[in-house]
Amino acid sequence: MRSAARRKTKPAAAIRPIRQTLTKSALTTAIAERTGLTRRQVSEVLGSLEAAMCGSIHPSGVGEFVLPGLFKVYLRKVPARKAGTLIRNPATGEMMAAKAKPATVRVKIRPLSKLKKAAIR
Repeated sequence: MRSAARRKTKPAAAIRPIRQTLTKSALTTAIAERTGLTRRQVSEVLGSLEAAMCGSIHPSGVGEFVLPGLFKVYLRKVPARKAGTLIRNPATGEMMAAKAKPATVRVKIRPLSKLKKAAIR
């Protein structure tokens, strides 16, 4: 029973370079051709992936999202800065008084192993 529940999956195809930037439509078509799904099904999968990612980094969410092997998206809280705080001017190296800035949250993306290996020949 257990073996019947497992689906037969194709082995991972060799990575071929893509020479042009993919639009959303081109990405949907490429995935549909590779997987045998319809464009509508692929579009729904991408939509649910987007919803999962946005829900994870939502202010009430967990604060991070991992696409296994590819990347990790996480939030970094940047504290507020008071007016007059001395900071280093990167151009001249001299210390100068800075303007006040409110606390913010930055979205950071960290590449993981498969993405790093794909970038190296």
